[in-house]
Amino acid sequence: MRRSRMWSVGAVACLVTVLAGCGADLTKQTFPRSTVPATADLGGGPADPTTATSGGGVTGDEAFATKNLRRLDPCGLLNEDALAEFGTPANSRLRDYDKCSNYMKDKNGKELNFSLTVGESLSGTSADGTFKIGGLPATESELEDKTACFINVITENSPKRAITLQMGGPGGLCEPGRKMMESIVKQVRAGAEPLKLAKGTLVDLDPCEVLDDSVVTSTIGESAEKQLTTLHTCDWNLSGASFDVTFDISSNPDDLADAAETTPVDLGNGVKAQKKAEKSSGDRCRLEWAHAPFPPDREVAEVVSVEFSRYSTQAGEDTCAKVEAVAKALIPKLPKG
Repeated sequence: MRRSRMWSVGAVACLVTVLAGCGADLTKQTFPRSTVPATADLGGGPADPTTATSGGGVTGDEAFATKNLRRLDPCGLLNEDALAEFGTPANSRLRDYDKCSNYMKDKNGKELNFSLTVGESLSGTSADGTFKIGGLPATESELEDKTACFINVITENSPKRAITLQMGGPGGLCEPGRKMMESIVKQVRAGAEPLKLAKGTLVDLDPCEVLDDSVVTSTIGESAEKQLTTLHTCDWNLSGASFDVTFDISSNPDDLADAAETTPVDLGNGVKAQKKAEKSSGDRCRLEWAHAPFPPDREVAEVVSVEFSRYSTQAGEDTCAKVEAVAKALIPKLPKG
């Protein structure tokens, strides 16, 4: 999950409280019609680890390649026709390029919540899969009180990446979760609808590849460990420091300036960003700016975020100067509107 807007802790509560349906509704669009490993096979063969092949997902299927998953509309996958089997769907809510939720009612009128993330990073031995859904390796877990179930379908092995579905409700959630995930896999394979975005969208960019290596080296140093943590966030880590570039759909940073106590910065090329520096624990600085409008909702935008953190202050280092240098190197490489 990406860092929350200006280090807010609110997003953490939303991640933990799957049942609550919290979080900002990024678009007013409607879309029509203890851990227990599962052992059932919903699509096929033994649960042996599968090696990713060049260009596609773990099965070599191009539909599950990262570059194609970036474009998918996650709310199109949580559509009314697919959800109606389990009760009465609400309007699906887009949370980000890769996230969508639907807080519906089951057939008994009780809460049944689905939250979908496309391209979630996975780690640990369970990422090899314990069963299959639609021919893809999958894992499943649930809370001890049965009020939440988590299902991952693994789309890439190196690094481990998955389509993740979280369900919240009164219990008995994993069975509808497996059925819904089977529908999602079928939709992706058949060619699911892409997001409808403005000209100049950031959605297709690989944040780990958009910067020149020389820029990364001058910012954090040589041999930094690079990781695509979501389909739209890249982290670099080295010797007590971290640096990340994120593209997301969120509130325009200019609209949050007073509440977030940020400072405007002119980056040139007609780009003005909001800056937030913090030195209370270590030293970190973040720059954010709106790059493109988000047509379905004028209250949000496609936003670029660049952040550098040093866990222990280093004498003579200006973290904000580093972040500004990265931002100025990044801007010419972004799509034009």
